[in-house]
Amino acid sequence: MTLDCLDPVTDPRWAALVARRGGGLFHSPLWLGAVKDTYGFELRAAVILDHVGEARAGIPYAIVQGPYATRLVAAPFCDSCDPLVESLDQWSALFRVLESHGIPIHLRCVENNPNSNELISVTKRARWHSVAISETNDDQWSRLHPAVQRGVRKAKRAGVSIRPISIGPDLVAFHKLHVVLRKSKYQLLAQPLSFFEAIAHRFDAMGNWHALGAWHNDRLIAGTIYLRWGNALYYKFNASSLDDLDVRPNNLLAWHGIELARELGCGRLDLGPSDDDQPGLIRFKQQFGASERELRFLRFEPLGWLDPTSQENPNMLSKLTELLTRSEVPDAISAEAGDQLYRYFA
Repeated sequence: MTLDCLDPVTDPRWAALVARRGGGLFHSPLWLGAVKDTYGFELRAAVILDHVGEARAGIPYAIVQGPYATRLVAAPFCDSCDPLVESLDQWSALFRVLESHGIPIHLRCVENNPNSNELISVTKRARWHSVAISETNDDQWSRLHPAVQRGVRKAKRAGVSIRPISIGPDLVAFHKLHVVLRKSKYQLLAQPLSFFEAIAHRFDAMGNWHALGAWHNDRLIAGTIYLRWGNALYYKFNASSLDDLDVRPNNLLAWHGIELARELGCGRLDLGPSDDDQPGLIRFKQQFGASERELRFLRFEPLGWLDPTSQENPNMLSKLTELLTRSEVPDAISAEAGDQLYRYFA
């Protein structure tokens, strides 16, 4: 066994490892390629190679430099990215590669427990939800909370229609919803349109782009970007008009996502992470019969680490975000700010 680094976007050995170890969406060359396309990170994967050169374990990562801090992220803009390992010894060997860069390391893990090193601390805990797909619609429907069933019926009665979000004007309209929702509800900047376009082009080329929109009176009022990877359909992004929530478009979109997962032969609909301070989102996912796991945010900091950049500008990005998401700031300016600054949130 030997240690090496390779390109997880282009090297077939990484794709083979992900398939062999059952890696998720955020291990996929498609997702990592979209991140690289948009933000220009030099993505690498630390891997353990066997005697014939096949990857037996690994983890992707990039070094992120900017006004906030210098850090190694495994991997940038991945909601979770567990190390693909079979043993603690494999993880220890991979961690030595990450540690050799001499900077803080950030990880997000659901499946594995890589914080065996006493210097790796848990900085945050969140929840991860997924829905098991039943064999029949009737069985799945019976698992929904009555409030969800009522919401689906209400959306249909109101004339909400569901159809695919195409790459082009539909995706631009979805991004505008995304910008406004992030700004007005969460006081956060949005990922750039180019990120969504990169995701769309990479996944659509493989038949794995399944974005759905909810239209009402000829307007896109909500949308969910579903991405297929392996045996799961991932509910990755959702955005909706706050003025149109009374017709329950998101209930209908999620139900269509479950139906789509079954049509595609997926075993589960992955609903992704939710923070504990998002009780409404957690309740929404639970009402679809979702099971729950823990997502852990992990950080390693070298002994005696001191980053002059982070010391000088500890709150700069948060202060800029607060300024650029104020209600009086035009949405177009907030969107442009996301284009310029979002790479530093990795």
